[in-house]
Amino acid sequence: MVHVQFNSELLGSLKDKVVVLTGGATGIGRSAVIQFAEAGCKVVFGDISEEPARELESQLGPNVRFLFCDTASYSDQLQLFAAADSIFGSIDVVVANAGMAIHKDIFEASSDITIEPSMKEVAVNLTGAIFTARIGMHYLRKNKSKSGGKGDLVLVSSIAGFKESGGLATYTASKHGVLGLMRGLHTTAFPEGIRINVICPWMTKTRLVKGIEQGWHDLGLPENEPEDVARSIVLCATANRGTDEKIHPGAKMPFAGKILWISGGQAYEIEDAIQALEPQWLGEENSKTLAKGQHYLATQGTSWDADKLKAKKVNGR
Repeated sequence: MVHVQFNSELLGSLKDKVVVLTGGATGIGRSAVIQFAEAGCKVVFGDISEEPARELESQLGPNVRFLFCDTASYSDQLQLFAAADSIFGSIDVVVANAGMAIHKDIFEASSDITIEPSMKEVAVNLTGAIFTARIGMHYLRKNKSKSGGKGDLVLVSSIAGFKESGGLATYTASKHGVLGLMRGLHTTAFPEGIRINVICPWMTKTRLVKGIEQGWHDLGLPENEPEDVARSIVLCATANRGTDEKIHPGAKMPFAGKILWISGGQAYEIEDAIQALEPQWLGEENSKTLAKGQHYLATQGTSWDADKLKAKKVNGR
């Protein structure tokens, strides 16, 4: 685990960049919209909470635009990105921030098994993030290659993305899936010039934690403000844009395929350590064998898609 400290000097690299963000009306998303706007970005954000979103839009001026967007709706997200591209001409940073939690445990012994449970958490937290990543990467690919690459995709998961969370099984599964999305995309996106990173906040003072907030505070456990988590999102969006060797202290470059755990307002990168310690938790021989298999899967021309292989043979290529 490495402490990554925010270097405000990198904020200048975001001037005039175009950011598309889901879930920007309240909490972490609202703070992120504000921080991107203050850095000189043009921001388009989507949310289903219209009143606070409209208030934020009017507060921040013409370079910040709000569109109603249900993150679980593919067509809504298509419209959000198309509008951003039409209004501002390009998209440089994509943030899949929208999230929700249902605090009723569908696995309780007393729950009624005859009633189908809501899968809204999965629809918003995971399916919505997949939609954001797919559409967002389409627009990032349009950018001309330059020293700063084609752009950044920042996914927002949770401590529940890598740690057990009793009573929140569906939420935990959805947030684990966001880490899987990064790991499934990173190795192919990076060669294209697209950097993908994940934010995993621990306890953050939003409406989602009202049930545990007082007890947490009484124990003196570390707390995040929404602004802390938003700053880590901006950190990911700026980490690879520095010039003259300006970096965020502690950030191992290139900053891509990383997981930032946010605790007590501080950001800690944990993915590099997970990968480096693989021979210890998987075993030396297993790790060597796995590396050989992973190398094969990453070889150019290798594909899981049997139809692609069939077409390749037919075409003699």
